[in-house]
Amino acid sequence: MLDAAEREDLAQAQLRATRPIVSGVLLCGAVLLAVIAVFDLAGVTPTIGYPVWLQLLAAVVVAACAVGVARSAHWQHRLVLVLAGTLLTGVFMSMPLPGITGQLALRTGLFQLLPLALMALTVRPMSLLALALLIVVMAQLRIVLYGAPGTGSALYWLYTLTTIGFGLVLAGYRTDFAVSAWRMRRRLVQQAHTDALTGLLNRSGWSERATAAHAQATAAGRAVAVVVLDIDYFKRINDYHGHDGGDAVLQRLGDLMRARVGADGCAARIGGEEFAVLLDGDDALAAQAFAERLRREFGQAQDGVVATLSAGIAGHLPGESLGDQMRRADQALYEAKREGRDRVHEAGIFRQQL
Repeated sequence: MLDAAEREDLAQAQLRATRPIVSGVLLCGAVLLAVIAVFDLAGVTPTIGYPVWLQLLAAVVVAACAVGVARSAHWQHRLVLVLAGTLLTGVFMSMPLPGITGQLALRTGLFQLLPLALMALTVRPMSLLALALLIVVMAQLRIVLYGAPGTGSALYWLYTLTTIGFGLVLAGYRTDFAVSAWRMRRRLVQQAHTDALTGLLNRSGWSERATAAHAQATAAGRAVAVVVLDIDYFKRINDYHGHDGGDAVLQRLGDLMRARVGADGCAARIGGEEFAVLLDGDDALAAQAFAERLRREFGQAQDGVVATLSAGIAGHLPGESLGDQMRRADQALYEAKREGRDRVHEAGIFRQQL
């Protein structure tokens, strides 16, 4: 089951994917109207009473609706355009002027392909309901204006409801496929952005998520701090305890970092034994407290393996990019190591000029 945020993310992904197709279906409706107008002009098909110029004007309006669907950013606006385009197409294709008779069954059948395709592509339940209601209202209006067809109203309504039913079935299959594809994509993205050993972000994931979080925080005027951490003498740990022992140390640090920053935080393994954390809403003082706590907990959690942690922190300076802030944190980390390791060092403002 998907939670509310995941459902909305899935809906937005489907809307982005189906918007050009919905626009294309409406454009096909406009082309059909234009072709039928040409047929009427050539006298190769019985007219249903509308002048050719009016049919061509309707085709232009439906085409404009299709363009609007492709360009509109709000799904409510797109729904109104879809309904308007569908209604216009249905009127000029299958609803003769009073006193005129034509190939109503064939025209109606041709028109029903349009809402069937649109329902199959519709993402939101409200849009599905609106299209279904539009089909039913138009079907009832035909009976009110022109009476029941020669085959009787039972078959006519069966045909109308079958159109709606097929549209709903196709929409359901499309949704199931979209959910599967969305989950697969999420899984692949997560694998591409996650360090397999520690479960933290890898360098690629850090570059994407931390850059976005840093931009949002600075744009909103929030404090943001960067912590860069390195396990001291990690090569010695590998030499003394083997790579399995070294991996266990990396995993324990990853566990501690995830516990401290939460599932939505930006914590990453950006190198072999080098890690980074972005603290949204924290200044340098809060970041220092975070790093000191992490350093102490890491030193106490090694199960017989002696391992310590050095860290450099940098608060945000006005106009500073994430890359610049990380460089200052790296400078602070190197100073922590030069001063004896197993300590936290804060980057000073003057280091911006180094």
